[in-house]
Amino acid sequence: MTEIAEQSCDWADWLTLGGVPGLGPVLCRRLLEQFGHPRAILTADLTALCAVPGVSSALAQALRAGSGKNLDAEVAQLQKAGLTLVPWTDPTYPRGLRVIPDPPPFLYVRGALMPEDWRAVAMVGSREASSYGLAAAERLAAELALRGITVVSGLARGIDAAAHRGALAVGGRTLAVLGCGLDRVYPAAHQDLAEAVRAQGALLGEFPPGTPPLPEHFPVRNRLISGLALGVIVVEAAERSGSLITARAALDQGREVFAVPGPITSATSHGTHWLLKQGAKLVEGVTDILEELTGVLGELPAPREDGRAEPGEAGGTPAEGAVLAVLGTDPTPIDLIVRGSGLSPAVASGALLQLELKGRVRQLSGKRFLKVA
Repeated sequence: MTEIAEQSCDWADWLTLGGVPGLGPVLCRRLLEQFGHPRAILTADLTALCAVPGVSSALAQALRAGSGKNLDAEVAQLQKAGLTLVPWTDPTYPRGLRVIPDPPPFLYVRGALMPEDWRAVAMVGSREASSYGLAAAERLAAELALRGITVVSGLARGIDAAAHRGALAVGGRTLAVLGCGLDRVYPAAHQDLAEAVRAQGALLGEFPPGTPPLPEHFPVRNRLISGLALGVIVVEAAERSGSLITARAALDQGREVFAVPGPITSATSHGTHWLLKQGAKLVEGVTDILEELTGVLGELPAPREDGRAEPGEAGGTPAEGAVLAVLGTDPTPIDLIVRGSGLSPAVASGALLQLELKGRVRQLSGKRFLKVA
């Protein structure tokens, strides 16, 4: 049997197991710990299955019924779409997820998971983020990525997108956990950003292709964002928000929770300030995060210097040169910068962040930028 054929059979077994009605991640993990592999579970006798705590006679029969399914077409569809199935037993399955109480039996992945991704920090926050929140998220993500830390978020508007852009801008790794199938991008406006994340990290999730971004999927998705990371940073959050759900999941999983303070007049400060009152670590800069995680991270490399790409104007990258050619000493909105530079929104945002870190560009309110003389 060829390697591809073996992979197809293995994927089919995992997909069959994942599709058994009534089998949740906690019980699935229990079965895997008992039997070792989906094929062994699907072909076990009913008595052995029912001996596993939580497995009813009806579930045992459903497991046995699944053993005869043919999922070759579904496997071929995944392979054609460029998706990888990473099962719980695979060495590349994220080690942070292995230890949460309810890990997915397998992940759909577009891109590549790397061993060093265990050294990760998640960042979440409001979709209706302020310019202050967006700037804080981008800067923190960039500084973490420069120290070799993978930035995890959810590709949503606002703080999530800023976190991904910050890591991408300095050539760092970033992972995006989706609340829908990986054959679609939500929100649709983040197509370019999703492609950039795939190129420098991975898109991943537990929902099969074709799954729409339903509201109930996102609280489920949030436990993976926190589970992949050593700690979760909440940048902006209202009193009732998905970001606080992620923070609670982090605490349940034994992860650190950090919060960035904001203006007391802002509604998106209420959630972060509530977290601070509950004992979250206050973050004013990347040092606050690294100090809290030193015992887990070990010795980190010194921050990388910028300027990794080909030189452009004044020693910067070509994208930075294109952005600087558009900017002057009068504030320029980001949409005009994107249009004038000919860059995608994700690349233009990354170049702006690089230039801001170098002190060559200053950001004003309303996502307006000007060149520093």
